[in-house]
Amino acid sequence: MKPGHTIDIREIEIAQLNLRYANSRIYKKEGISSLVHSIECHGQIIPVITISEGPRFVLIDGYMRVVAIKRCGQDMVLAEIWSCEENKALIQILARIRGRKWQAIEEAMLMRELREKYDLSQARIAHLLGCNQSWVARRLALIDVLSDEILDLVRKGHISTWAAARVLAPMARAIPDHAHILAERLAKDPISTRDLTEFYRHYQESNRKKRERMIQDPGLFIKALRAAREKDQAKILKGGPEGKCLKDLQIVRHILSRLHRQVPTVIYPGQSNLDRRVLLTAFEETQKGFMSLEQDIRRLHDLSRHETGNSDIASKEDQDQRDFSGSQDFQEHCPSCIAGTSQSEALDNLQVPGGHCSYQRSLPALPGQCSPGPGGP
Repeated sequence: MKPGHTIDIREIEIAQLNLRYANSRIYKKEGISSLVHSIECHGQIIPVITISEGPRFVLIDGYMRVVAIKRCGQDMVLAEIWSCEENKALIQILARIRGRKWQAIEEAMLMRELREKYDLSQARIAHLLGCNQSWVARRLALIDVLSDEILDLVRKGHISTWAAARVLAPMARAIPDHAHILAERLAKDPISTRDLTEFYRHYQESNRKKRERMIQDPGLFIKALRAAREKDQAKILKGGPEGKCLKDLQIVRHILSRLHRQVPTVIYPGQSNLDRRVLLTAFEETQKGFMSLEQDIRRLHDLSRHETGNSDIASKEDQDQRDFSGSQDFQEHCPSCIAGTSQSEALDNLQVPGGHCSYQRSLPALPGQCSPGPGGP
C-alpha cells in the first residue's frame, strides 16, 4: 500500500466477505489443490486483501486462498484490511505491488471493471498502472471479443488462458460460431497445448469445408493427424537413407521444372546487366553444386563396381583352390592297386562300389545304368 493508507491485519469470518470480483479470477484445480495441501500442513501464510464496507469486507485479492480454506473446513481467514477507495485498491493490485503474476485475462477482467464500473478511460487506466495505453487496449480487446460463456469456462479452469488468448480470441474475431463450438469441445475433451497449436495451424490453412469438419471434433482430427505422421515416419524408416535420397532428388527435379518455367519471365530483353548478372551468378553456383554431386556419384559408382569385380575374382580363386584341394584328397586316398598311375588312368580304372561297373571316359553311363566293361555284359 502507498503511505497514508491504513492497513489492519486480523482474522475475519469468511461469511463476512463480499466476493464481488469472484468472476474476475481464474480457478485452476491444480493450484487450489496445492493451496489446500499447504494450508493443511502450515496454515495460512499470506493474508487475503480486503477493504471495509460497513460491517462486511470486499475481497480484492485472494479468491483461490478463500476457496482452499473452505475446503480445509475452516471458517476464518487472515486478511489485510485496507482503508482506501475500492477503485484505488484494484489499481494497487493490478500494479503488482505484491509481486503477483496475473494471467492476461484476469488483468483484462479487472480493467473492464475499472472501465465500466468507475468510468475510467484506457488512457487513465494506463496512467494509474504506469504502463502503455496500447498494452491496456490489447488486454481489453482480448476480453471484449470473447463471449461470457467462453469466459466462464476459462474462469472455471475448463479452458486454459493460453487457449483463450492465442486461439479462441483470434478465432472469435473472425468466426464467432467456430470459437464457441471449439470452446465447448475443449471443455469436454481437453487437448494439450502442443496439439492445440498444431490444430490451429491446420485450421488457418484449411478451406471452409474442412474447417467445419475440424471444429466439430478437434480430438479426432489430432488422432488422424498423428496416425498420418506415424505412417510417414514408418515409410521413411522403411526407405532408409536411399529412400530419403530419392525423395530429395524428386524435390530437386520439381524445383528444376519450376525454374525452367520461370526462365522466360526472369531473363528478358532490356534487362539490366546487374539483375541478369545476379541470376547468372546464382545459376553458375548451382551448376557447380550439380557437377560436384555428379562427380561424387560417378566416383562411388565406379568404386563399387570395381569392388564387386574383385569380389567375383576372389570367389573364383576360392573355388579353384577347393577343386585343387579335392584333387589332392583324391590322390591321398586312392587305392594302392592304382598307385603310381596318372590321375587320368586312375579315373579310367576306378571300380564303382558293389563291383557292378567301372567308370570309363570313352563310354559315359546313362543315368541309372552302368557302362559295359571291355568284354561286354
